[in-house]
Formats: sequence, C-alpha cells, structure tokens
Amino acid sequence: MSCECNADETPTDYSNNLRRDSLGFHLIILYHIYMSPFRNTRKKMLLVGVWANRNWILGNWLKEVRTRSRSDFDILWVPFIYADKRKAERYIRFHIPKRDSYFFSYITIFESYLKKNPARFRNKSVVLYPHNESEMGDLNHQATVLNEAYKTYFFCSADARQLMAHGLKEDKVEIAYCAVDNDCVQDVREQKERKTVILASRFGPRKGLEALPEVIKTLQDFHFIALGRGWENFIVENKLDHAPNFEYHQFNKDTRNKFFSRAGIFLSLSNLEGGPVPLIEAISMGCIPVATRTGFAEDLIVDKETGLLLSLKPETPEIVNALRSTSSFNVNPIIGYLTWDRITQLMIRDKRAIETLKGSRVLS
Repeated sequence: MSCECNADETPTDYSNNLRRDSLGFHLIILYHIYMSPFRNTRKKMLLVGVWANRNWILGNWLKEVRTRSRSDFDILWVPFIYADKRKAERYIRFHIPKRDSYFFSYITIFESYLKKNPARFRNKSVVLYPHNESEMGDLNHQATVLNEAYKTYFFCSADARQLMAHGLKEDKVEIAYCAVDNDCVQDVREQKERKTVILASRFGPRKGLEALPEVIKTLQDFHFIALGRGWENFIVENKLDHAPNFEYHQFNKDTRNKFFSRAGIFLSLSNLEGGPVPLIEAISMGCIPVATRTGFAEDLIVDKETGLLLSLKPETPEIVNALRSTSSFNVNPIIGYLTWDRITQLMIRDKRAIETLKGSRVLS
C-alpha cells in the first residue's frame, strides 16, 4: 500500500486528478495562512491527515469521526506524510494550531512534528497504524517513536504484538480494527450466489494475485468478480478478459453494495495488510470469508467455523480446496460491533484521558 496515494485513478483520469490535487494543495496553504490563527478551539482534538488520502481509508476515518462529534474534533489536512518521498518535505512544514490533544493518521507525520516540538506532542497524541511500511523505519525505530504518543490505534493485533516485541509499551496499544461504513448495505435486487467469489482491492504486489488466474481456470463452475483499480494490465497479460467465469469492475460504493450482495464468498490473497477493510464489509453483507493470515483476518475469523484462513502465500491447490469447502459453511456475520460510533467513542475516551493528564500536571 502506498500511503500517499489518492483514490487509484486510471491513466485517463490522471491529469484531472492532478489538477484537482494541485488546487487542494493551494487551498491547504490558504487555510494555514488565513484561518488557523483565528480558531479558538483548543479543546477539540485535532485530526491531522494527508490531503491525498482524504478519500481513502485513513482520510475516511477522520471524516467519519468528525461527522459524529463536531464538538470534539477538527480536521487539518497536510500535503505530505513527511517520509522523505519529496524534496519539498524538507523545506515545507505547515503550522499545526495548539490543541490539548492530537490524532495523527500516520506515524511519519507524527514523528516529523514530534521532532520539531516534543513538548507539544509527547503523550498528547494518538497515532493510527495501518500496517508496517519500510518508510516508517525499522521496528525498533517505530516502537521508540510510538512510545512518545499517548496511544497507538492498530488495525490488527499481529502488528501490535510485533511492535511490543520491539519495545512498544503495552499501555500504549489499542486494537481498534476499523469500521463498516453505514452505507455498506444489501442491494435487495441481488440474490446470493454461493459459487460467486468476490475480490476487492487496488492491484499491487502485496495483493498476492499470482495464483488467481490458475484458480479461475481450475474452478470453471465458480464465477469470480474483481472490484478495484489498476487491474487492467494484469487481466490482459493473464488472458482473464477472455475467461467466461471472470468479470472486473471499478470499485465504488455502488459496485461494492451490488456485488457484495450477490457474492457468496469473499476472497483475499494479500500477503501484507492491516485490514483488509473490504473483508469486514463483505462479512457484514453475508459473504463467507476466505483470507490469508495477515491483518485482522486472524482476529476476526475463527478458522473452519466462521470462515477459512489460508497460509500467507497460498498455492493454487490450497485456494481451490478452500473455496470448494465453503459449501458446508453457514453465514455468520460476526462483526456488527465494528462501527464508526465505536471508533468515535474510543477517540473521545482518549481525548478526555489526555485532557485529564494535562490537568493533573498543571495541579502538581
């Protein structure tokens, strides 16, 4: 996952999206110059996100929380994740207004501002951790940085355990998972098809799709639907555009609801995830999950009871056998508690805890 990507544009959309993001960049500058000095909202937790991610999972997290409690949260978009991806990051650093508490949507943003002003951000910040990336530094470095936060929200317990093994303090850890959007709902026009398999992801090397063409070829009595962005070259190279039991659509909320409602099985072959978030969306809509042992799949699926867990890099026979065996499963939507209301309450709780700590320091 590239953590500084917009919604994955097709080549024909690229120039339009680039112009839109350029406009957004200039709007950020105008906000910082003219608006932030006049805002007297110190008690609100400041949610700091990256403009390019505003329509992606990490940006959506901030928007969903603020929508639910505008009296507790404000959002501030910055143009970079500050991971030395661009030269401009070294010279352009936007002012963050003083607040009693902060929420950073990515560890490198938190680290960048922490270095400049440790007293302001140490133990007053919550950091969201989607999954490990090389741009974050090694695990020892990550643990050192995150020990400076009040708490870190993890998508899965495996990442939390890994960082605790490298020195992250246990009281800094919150397994938050993520949440299912309120508009992720059944399309009543669709009927469940037990042998329809849905995949949903942006195409990329960590999505583990190497075995998929052979699986599709082997399971001629199954129908496969891929939702995502950037699959076009992979589909042509593997002749899936000629496969009678395969179709591909761009991922959006309408196609998600339509095809998740139709599919009987959700398949994830990723070798590195914090989620994947489509897994919980699919479970909520009655799909039987078949997923590799990465991200929160191991936290949320009871193997051979509520779904099937695959090895991290499964070969074709393992995937084929797993998909065929789902006929004996009953649908068990076990993730109804994963809501944005729950996430919002977690954040309000930690916001108040930070404020309490600040008050006790003043009294002492």
